[in-house]
Amino acid sequence: METHHILLVEDNPGDVRLIEESLRMHALDYRIHHYETADKAIRALSGCGNDGAQIPDLILLDYNVPRGNARDILAAASMNPVLADIPKAVVTSSLAPKDREQAFELGAHCFIHKPQDLDSFLAEVGSKIVELLRRG
Repeated sequence: METHHILLVEDNPGDVRLIEESLRMHALDYRIHHYETADKAIRALSGCGNDGAQIPDLILLDYNVPRGNARDILAAASMNPVLADIPKAVVTSSLAPKDREQAFELGAHCFIHKPQDLDSFLAEVGSKIVELLRRG
């Protein structure tokens, strides 16, 4: 089984654990490269593909993180040509249409709303991640 490398930008440790659990529920072999702030994620994305730096199979972003947001991170990812075909998803509790539109304009492939109840979170987020990895 292939190991999927997922670059995750999320500042809430509880949501990180839920995402990991949703991946386990879907029997994915994965490795998460986790960043809690936009500036650290931007540095990592800028370096992808340089000097053997890992290129992720999927980029998952919370919309609002310290020192920036998904717009900043997506804009930085678009500057690195090795990331052009990598699926990018915003996972957030925001329902603002403007946030959604901006994410798509900057290269997000999907906008996943974080369900409030545990079972829905695990099933819906995990299913969407599996779909994106199969597409990528």
